[in-house]
Amino acid sequence: MFLFTRSLISARVFLIIAIYAVLPIEAQTETSLRSQGAKEVTLLIWGQEFSSAIERCHQLIADEPENPVGHFLMGLTYYAINNQFRNDFYADSVIENLNAAISCAEIKIKEEKGNPDWYFVLGSAYGCRALYRSIHGGWWGAFRDGHHSCSNLEKAFKLDSTLTDALSGMGAYHYWKSAKTKVLTVLPFVGNKRKQGISEILEAVNANGIMSQSARKSLLPIYFNEKNHEQVLALADSLDAMNILDLSSSLHLARALIELGRWSDAEQALGEVEAAWSSSIYNDPCGATEVLYLRARILRAQGDIIGVKECLKRLSAMEDSCAANAYFRQTLSNARELSP
Repeated sequence: MFLFTRSLISARVFLIIAIYAVLPIEAQTETSLRSQGAKEVTLLIWGQEFSSAIERCHQLIADEPENPVGHFLMGLTYYAINNQFRNDFYADSVIENLNAAISCAEIKIKEEKGNPDWYFVLGSAYGCRALYRSIHGGWWGAFRDGHHSCSNLEKAFKLDSTLTDALSGMGAYHYWKSAKTKVLTVLPFVGNKRKQGISEILEAVNANGIMSQSARKSLLPIYFNEKNHEQVLALADSLDAMNILDLSSSLHLARALIELGRWSDAEQALGEVEAAWSSSIYNDPCGATEVLYLRARILRAQGDIIGVKECLKRLSAMEDSCAANAYFRQTLSNARELSP
């Protein structure tokens, strides 16, 4: 029905080709995130065509080494691999490319302060690094990057209101800052901007810009955090219908199904994620333990304490060998909270 399967790959490729045929070709002296080349890379990322995306990014960087766009898209591609497969083999490539994008964008802004495209790519790079740091560097580091991201995206949108993609990053920052610091939102100078954040992301989705699908998928963890599990399922159905339900999305789907007590459906979703991971060149056994943890949650909900203990035993046995994987560390921490 709505679950991710490897059989969608050919459909994704067809979708990418179809979209290429209707994308407008813009004359650009320098590549921007609104240019044809950048659009093609984002489509490859959405379609899970990571090797092709990396190849295109290498070409962009070779052609324009001082342009932040190629570096940002390379960092975004590696982050997508990192996030989709819970794979930390490419963690250094994520941060190195995003750092390069930020440095190059800051230089471009000094040269062309009135150009919204440079504020846009700078804000986007900070936003991606914030996502990376939420796993690898703690929430406070993520919030700092998120603040820089939002500030630059606001400048880009103020300079050019057609840059509706900026609203997605602004909305994500407004929502998660409020959600993760909810103890402080009672203070008048902090406030709760969760509804504002969701509204901004939805506006970006409806504008159908270059990042609209990324914006759409960013709503999955938000709806889950809001405990709106039925809306998670509805959005997952919508993503599946467009052939863009990815592995990370499927994990959010499985979590929502567990919360709803639909354990056989959750197990089916986890089985499909596990199969996709195991057959991929990006498979990381350490990151793949997240499926084991979610299975332990199902077993606990079903009252199978012996099964939960077995899952925890298997996870603990991997602690030394998987200590370098940030996703594994988070998974192990979450799993220990299940301990009977």
